[in-house]
Amino acid sequence: MGTNEGEENGGNKKSRWITKLPYLVILFTSLLISTVGGCVLGWWLYKYHPLNRKLWMVPSGFVLFLTPIIVLLTVIVPDSCITKSDNEMGDSLSNPNK
Repeated sequence: MGTNEGEENGGNKKSRWITKLPYLVILFTSLLISTVGGCVLGWWLYKYHPLNRKLWMVPSGFVLFLTPIIVLLTVIVPDSCITKSDNEMGDSLSNPNK
């Protein structure tokens, strides 16, 4: 009895989370939201900045632009900081027969 991940089942632990369909959908959606936020900021800069009108677009654009980037970093950085020995220790704790 083991997990579905790992070498015994032919899995590749190095890039397993990037190739799954739900993660690709989340990545694409995050990029789309961030692009919309950047476009809102660009449109405000082009059209309304000289007149200092429609100032609500600035915080909305920043929220749309920066939130997916921050969420992506909070998901990627901790996963890359786990060393192989920490990962093996976690596996041995969850599967004591190994």
